[in-house]
Amino acid sequence: MNWIELKQKIYYCDGSLRDIYVLQTSVDDNKKLTEYVNKNYPLKWSNNLNQTEEDKIDFNIIKLFWEGNLNLFSTVKVLINKVQVNNHFFAPNEIENDVDPREVNSLDDHKNIISYMSDLSNLLNKPVILTPENEQGTILIKVTKNSVEYSYTPI
Repeated sequence: MNWIELKQKIYYCDGSLRDIYVLQTSVDDNKKLTEYVNKNYPLKWSNNLNQTEEDKIDFNIIKLFWEGNLNLFSTVKVLINKVQVNNHFFAPNEIENDVDPREVNSLDDHKNIISYMSDLSNLLNKPVILTPENEQGTILIKVTKNSVEYSYTPI
């Protein structure tokens, strides 16, 4: 794994984000994700019920949003060492995290993202993919449990 290739092919800076997806999820999968990040990472969650920023996610408020209370839309900012990963809880059937490639500046940063993806895959028993922003069909990295596949053409 060559850092120069990773930066050019995965974490290139063109003004767009990279997305980390877990597809075909359920409310239970999202609850597991919430419990996992609450326990394992520093985070800031926008609680729109009482207009505060908190260090733990209240999953009941996420569910209220999905049940139709659109005023409760919220975002969590998870800090994976130096890289911030954002989750907006758009829908229960898909987990989508955003990563700004400008924050991924070393092989260690990359390894931390892969570790996060692997943990999610193991926790949810589903593949986790990293794609260009809003391009689910363009898989750059796929993590299934502890197996990592790269889908870009090496230079």
